[in-house]
This record gives sequence, C-alpha cells and structure tokens, in this order.
Amino acid sequence: MIIAIDGPAGSGKSTVAREVAKRLGLRYLDTGAMYRAVTLLALEAGLIPERISEAQVLAASTPIRVIQQENDLARVFVGDREVSQEIRGPLVSRHVSAVSADPGVRSVLTERQRQEAATGDVVLEGRDMGTVVVPQAEVKVFLTASVEERARRRQLQLAAQGIELPLEQIANDLRARDAYDSGRALAPLKKADDAIEIDTTAMSVEQVVNAVCALALGKGCSRTGWKLEEGGEKPERWPLCGMVRSPLDTRLYRVAYSFIPWLWRHLFRMHIEGAENVPLTGPVVLACNHRSNLDPFFLGSACPRMVHFMAKAELWKSRALGWLVERMGAFPVKRGEADREAVRRALEVLEAGAVLGVFPEGKRHREPGLGEIQPGVSLFSLREGVLTVPVVMTGTERVVRNHCLRFPRVRVAFGPPIEIPSKDLPRAERGALVVQRLTDAMKALLTEVGEKQ
Repeated sequence: MIIAIDGPAGSGKSTVAREVAKRLGLRYLDTGAMYRAVTLLALEAGLIPERISEAQVLAASTPIRVIQQENDLARVFVGDREVSQEIRGPLVSRHVSAVSADPGVRSVLTERQRQEAATGDVVLEGRDMGTVVVPQAEVKVFLTASVEERARRRQLQLAAQGIELPLEQIANDLRARDAYDSGRALAPLKKADDAIEIDTTAMSVEQVVNAVCALALGKGCSRTGWKLEEGGEKPERWPLCGMVRSPLDTRLYRVAYSFIPWLWRHLFRMHIEGAENVPLTGPVVLACNHRSNLDPFFLGSACPRMVHFMAKAELWKSRALGWLVERMGAFPVKRGEADREAVRRALEVLEAGAVLGVFPEGKRHREPGLGEIQPGVSLFSLREGVLTVPVVMTGTERVVRNHCLRFPRVRVAFGPPIEIPSKDLPRAERGALVVQRLTDAMKALLTEVGEKQ
C-alpha cells in the first residue's frame, strides 16, 4: 500500500505520517528532509538566491540517506555527514520552497521518491505526493490547519532544538511560504481531487492518526502490514445502493437499504460527515448517541456498511415486529441486567468481521448533550482487532413530536476511531479509559456539529 499525505508547512504531515507508518507496519519516507538536505548544500555552496538552478547537480551527485527513528524525527545524512539538526533550522526553512520549486532539483528527487514508492508498503508526505509523485496512491490525505496553530507547532519544534523565534515572525514566514508553494508553476501545493481533507487545527495527533489509519484500513490495509485479500479484490458492494456487503448479510436489509438511505437523506436533508472513518472491511463498533427510536434507520442510512444493532428486548414482545427487526440484522438485549446471550451475539458479529451498532448511553437521552456512557461498551472495544468509531446524531429527537411526523434536518457525524489503551494496563483500567475516551470523542463531535448548525 502507498499512503500519500500532503499539506502546508506545520500541518502535522511528518508527525502523522511517521505515526501512521508505525501503527500499520509500513515504511515512512520523509521527502521534505530530502529537499531540506539539498537546500542546506545549496546554502553552503552559495547558490542561493542567484544560482539555485545549479542545485540540481548537488541533488544528483550527493547521496542522501533518510533513516527513520522510532520516536523522533528522521536522521538525515549527506554522504557520511549527519545533518539532521541543521536542515530543521530557520534559514533552511526560509529557502527550501525556492529550492524545491527548481525544475532540476524536483526532477531528481521526484524520481528518487518514485523509486522508493515503487516497492510499496510506504507512507510519503510532502506537498505534491498525491498529485505528482504517487498519483496512484491507494490513500491520499490533505492535512490543513490555521496559520496560528501551525506557527505555534513550529515554534515548539524550534524551541526543542534550542531556537527561539517570535510567534508572529514564524506565522509571517508560513504565510509567505503558503503563497509561494501554492502559486508556483511547477508541482504547486494543492489537494488531489480524490484526497480526503482533514483540518487538524483542533485535533490531537492521535485523532488525526486514527482518521488516516481508518482510511487505510478501509482500503484493505491490515494493522500489521499491507496484505491483499485473496485475489486482491475490493470489498463487494450491493448493486443497487452501493453499500458494502456484510459477512452476515441479510436479504431484507439488502432490499430495504436499496431505497431507505436515498429516501431518508432527501426527506430529512441528512448531512453526513466523516463516513470515511468507517473501514470498509473488518470488525467495527459504532458507538452512537441515542435520541429517538428511529436512530438505527438514520445510522444505517449514513453508514457505508450494514449495521447489526443491539435492540431493546421489548421489541420482541410483538412476534411480527421481532421477526422483522431480526431479519434486518438486529438482536435483542435486556436492558438493566447482564445479558450474556446478547454479549455472545455481539461478539459473533465482530468475530465475523461485521459492524456492531450500540447506543452506549443505555437509553434515549433527548436533552442536549450526552448521557452517561455505560461501561459495557468496553467488552467489545477491547477485543483484538476491533475499531470503535464514535458517532453522534442531532435532529432525530424532533422527527416525532406530539404524535406528529416532522421533517427536521438530521446530522450524522462519524469521528476517527478511538485509541485503544495498551495491553500492559490492567483490564479494568483499560475499560475505564475506553469509556473516558469514547465520552470525550462523542462530546467533541456534538460540540462540532452544534457549531455548524
């Protein structure tokens, strides 16, 4: 697999790319370090600013090695000389855009990067990875962030190297670099048409990494390295609605969701965000807030895969209704008690590599905000290989008011999968951390959705 991560300076490309590669067992190629190394050589040779075109000779004749470190920036060598610290300084940062825009330099380093990517299993980051260097990449991401946030990050990075610069100066340098990178004729900074844009301004590194990993997993990348399913085929989709088929597919669900998503999205003007955070293969827990009995239909209409719901056992009091919801992939759970049979059914869904939908608040919570997340969700989230994706919906509580059907705007937002605590921790502590992280993620999503209404 090839993952291409592009974006402006300070958007978090290097940190995210390094962590994604580590988590998925892929190689990481710091292409920016290669341009910085050539820029350093050009500065030392006195080629900047009048003779930048001569830097092509330096790029072609000088061996540049980039060695990735486990928990640090890459070590960079020019021949036998290490330049890891020197290439991160403000002088190189100020001139690297001009050097990287030189056609000769870019031609030499682009070819080297393509040779590295040709062997596969790599994460590349830069400004034209998805548009020029590896347009065939399976996953393309474009990271953005506000200038203020990027300046703050760069200031912290420089301070760690013992370099102190005013925040405003760094911000002005970034603005100038953005304008130059975006406006240059050769390989300008821009988002590939098929890239997923992620604004990292208010996101932690963990959240961004989770989002990119979810995209990779959705394209078939395993957690321990890239491998294709037999035959290398993409997940099979239902012919009418395009929904990815479930390992536990039911005919009634397939028929119903050939028209329900289209109908509901139009009637309720559904706005769906973050559906790319749901991997198209493998076991997933969708943990969603609960405001209406119609929530399963809205979540099912927004999700790209069939969802198997834990539904309240009271629905089975009516034989006909129980038969219907079970044929739709749901199974009963007795609320307020330890229902071992429901847990067994849920684990069967996950072990089959399907999607389990749960409402971890335990009951409907019509008031603004989020109800208390019940600890039982950790039983599923802590299973090996399971991703837990937080989901929030707003507007569903207004669909039926005073026994009258209404058509409010419904919003559904999928967040990045939550980080699962280390196995080194006691299970009880891991479970508590899962609940806390899920709570924080769902509250953040509710706040974000509320601000957009």
